[in-house]
Amino acid sequence: MTLKRALLAAAVLIALLALLAGTGFAKRGGAGHNPPTRKLEAAFKYALHERSVSLDGCYPVPRRLAKLIARESNLKMGVAKGPGSVHRSNVVFVLRKGSACGHVRMALRASSGLYILNSASGNIRVQGQRGPRTDPGKSGPARGLTFRQRTFTMDKPEQQDRFEVLCRGGSYPLGGGVINHQAPDPDGEGIYPHSYERLGAQRGFHVSTILFDGSPGSTTPRQITVQLVCGRGLVPANPSPHKTVFIKQGETRSATARCPKGQFLITGGFQRTDFGADGGNYITESRADGPRAWRVSGSAFPLGGGELTAIAYCVRHKGPILREVSANADVPAGGIATATTPSCPSRLRLTSTGFSTDGSSNAFFIGSSLNGDGSSSTTAVGHFGATPLTAYGYCLRAKG
Repeated sequence: MTLKRALLAAAVLIALLALLAGTGFAKRGGAGHNPPTRKLEAAFKYALHERSVSLDGCYPVPRRLAKLIARESNLKMGVAKGPGSVHRSNVVFVLRKGSACGHVRMALRASSGLYILNSASGNIRVQGQRGPRTDPGKSGPARGLTFRQRTFTMDKPEQQDRFEVLCRGGSYPLGGGVINHQAPDPDGEGIYPHSYERLGAQRGFHVSTILFDGSPGSTTPRQITVQLVCGRGLVPANPSPHKTVFIKQGETRSATARCPKGQFLITGGFQRTDFGADGGNYITESRADGPRAWRVSGSAFPLGGGELTAIAYCVRHKGPILREVSANADVPAGGIATATTPSCPSRLRLTSTGFSTDGSSNAFFIGSSLNGDGSSSTTAVGHFGATPLTAYGYCLRAKG
């Protein structure tokens, strides 16, 4: 087993066991973060890794993919023609129908239903249901905004974790951010995001992270704080638009998720970057691309590449919802810099963040925070060289 495979196996197994020991957030029958979806997500993480190290940039064919995942994990795997052929419970099946080079479908039968993961759409659904238990969509106006945050600690080299903060009561997530409390070491050791996304079923904000450490043995415990803005109104309809690209070693690529006709953006996010000490793909841009789209970009370095997904969260509205503020900074080679936007204009509230390295692939993104004065700060490290950096803050009108 290679170092990258061993680290991946350990990280996924630890995360899966920890999650299975807890209580699922979703009610029975929902596709929230409950035991069936956790198993599918764990299997999909292995599938992403297999694609990232493939020579042709493709997922292995279903039968080989199932064997590889079973060999590298403690998951029970199988292969089925389609959802109708999945009869055994608590086994993750790779589906032949709908799987191809650039996407994969998986299914798992549980007492609460048949759960289906489609990498092209980006979320897990229960067959016969409309999807995760989210509101079908409310246009607003936004009102009753509240702010929540929670701090987490990471202390193991190449540790990967999923951190989330949830809204309370009848409120819904409008956006979020991250405070990274310790600057990376000169060798790059630090916490870096692998994903930033709004949670529909759990009504919160989720960040997946890695404690990147190229020289394990002296890892420093580090903390990050996940931030969340909640409110009533402006609830995206489900599903949210997704767009996925595959980034090969040495490539830089972009993906843009676009709102349907008549809908406008309230926030956006990204998924599926996977880099660690021996390579992978990493995020270089995640920001609004006009009032109706969210654009992400990424690069990859040895060994391997990986998928990158853009997500746009949209609501039906008469016109644009967000007002953008931005600021620039220069990140030196091997150094760290932070760009801080102006505060939101009068009577507008900051709800979301974004960033860009303006076409450069030299930096690792550390995090974008929601500041108390209505500004947003983005920090990056020039791991491969100097780079420009732009921080974005997204503001909207809210009542109360």
